[in-house]
Amino acid sequence: MAYEAEGRQIAADVANQFGRLLEVRLESKNPCRIVLECEHQEVTLPSEFIFKFGYSGSGPDCFHAFLQASGFNVTKEQITKASEGDVLRP
Repeated sequence: MAYEAEGRQIAADVANQFGRLLEVRLESKNPCRIVLECEHQEVTLPSEFIFKFGYSGSGPDCFHAFLQASGFNVTKEQITKASEGDVLRP
């Protein structure tokens, strides 16, 4: 549960700093590379960041909570089955 709360808090922080989240690109899984396309700036998350995809665990749970809080209609299953090259939109 703590990971989900952290994901929601990060969503609020991203929105405050960079504007609304428009798109998320999953560029690679190992090392993990996730690019957030926001209203005011593109943000590339460092590979050691908590958000992960392509398996079941705390990283994908946190990422799912972040996306939900950012207005994306995605399921946990979509995050656990996501792969490199996927693009997520609200």
